[in-house]
Amino acid sequence: MKEKGMRGIVNGGTEFGGSVYQKVTNKVETSVNLAWTAGSNNTRFGIAGKYQMDEKTSVVAKVNNASLIGIGYTHALRPGVKLTLSGLIDGKNFSAGGHKIELGFELEA
Repeated sequence: MKEKGMRGIVNGGTEFGGSVYQKVTNKVETSVNLAWTAGSNNTRFGIAGKYQMDEKTSVVAKVNNASLIGIGYTHALRPGVKLTLSGLIDGKNFSAGGHKIELGFELEA
């Protein structure tokens, strides 16, 4: 089952962006995002991917042009209960620290 999607945004006539999403297989999803702000040299670009390891576990990774690298691991403990571990690494300032690690616990009502 291959699914594709495109989305565009215009925010106040100054910010423009778009994204492309594709579900490559039942286990692999990819996306690309591009945004630009008028009147500045600020262009943002990012790519991401998701791998569904099994029906309960998934791994995601993303990187952008600011050298921010994100990784995440999600596991469904039972229906309606998910545990997520994620990290964000600043690739430009790797030795300076300031990286983030987060633990999430999601309950579905």
